Amino acid sequence: MAQNLPFGYALDYLLWWVVFASLLVHTWCFFRFFPRQRRPRLHLVLGNLLVFACLLDAAALISETYLRFMYLETDSRCATLPTRKWQLLYVRLNSMYCRDVEWIEKKPPGLRRIAFVGDSLTYGAGIENTKDRFSDRIQTRFDRQSPKAVEVMNVAWSGWDTQDQVEFLARLIPTYEVNELVLCYFPNDIERLLPTTEDFNPARHASCTWTNTDNSFLLDFLYHRVYVRMRSEALHYFDWMAEGYADDDIWSEQQRRLGDMISLCRSHGVTLRVALLPFIRPTGGKYKAEVIHGQIRRFFEQDDIPVVDLLPALSGRDPAELIVNRHDHHPNETAHRLFADAIWAAFYADGR
Repeated sequence: MAQNLPFGYALDYLLWWVVFASLLVHTWCFFRFFPRQRRPRLHLVLGNLLVFACLLDAAALISETYLRFMYLETDSRCATLPTRKWQLLYVRLNSMYCRDVEWIEKKPPGLRRIAFVGDSLTYGAGIENTKDRFSDRIQTRFDRQSPKAVEVMNVAWSGWDTQDQVEFLARLIPTYEVNELVLCYFPNDIERLLPTTEDFNPARHASCTWTNTDNSFLLDFLYHRVYVRMRSEALHYFDWMAEGYADDDIWSEQQRRLGDMISLCRSHGVTLRVALLPFIRPTGGKYKAEVIHGQIRRFFEQDDIPVVDLLPALSGRDPAELIVNRHDHHPNETAHRLFADAIWAAFYADGR
């Protein structure tokens, strides 16, 4: 799919019409010229097959047209063509490839810079208007108190894990003179440390090996919405993650990476706070959100780093009302508002 075209190559779509038109022509020619009287049974079988093929292709063409030009739902893995189309329509990046306004390297005197660092949840996957993200809502609250006194920076990207964040922050903090960092920790930040095999690798981007689904929105939809969902990576993803947090070696390595972030902040005099973001719809018998959140929270608190656990902010609410859509379990605008309320109350209420 062409990255600069929101609806794919015109040739991809034209081929659907060529195939449909070809079937119609062949069907017409068959009924017009095939000697029905001499081979009535063969005529009946072939005629029915051609009519069925025309109807099937018509349904496929209608589906392709709808998915290509009208359907715009994102997905949790940010992998489908509609998600890429959504990104082309709604995502604007600054010079640091973050979904935020342009930052000025030389910080104006008296300005307090707070960097919210995370992955796709902080980035606002599925959120069309960036002002609805929790980081931007917190910026709005600061502006109401004292305009232009605080700049909230959204430093996030889909798929980032802890090591990605540490490497990016090593450049960002000194360049933009960041005063404070809010690590928006998501439990899958440990993902790249978890064991995988050739047959089981949930961290790997699911791509079709027997055809190029980038050429068809319909094939892409069927592959990701039907086939990928039945694979073991999707069915056992949360159990895989829970086993990682229960593994002492993996958790020790993750603590080391988080320790690198803590050291980086302290070496530059940056205040570090942590907002612990939850999965909204976890599955699997082994994944216990309260246990894993407690494990992460205790690591930071033993180093006297303030932590706000956002799991209670969603307690008692229907998960269906908190996600972007049924295929995309990223937090929607309502969940971002609840996150912003909890973060503000924990870190910035009463002028802190």
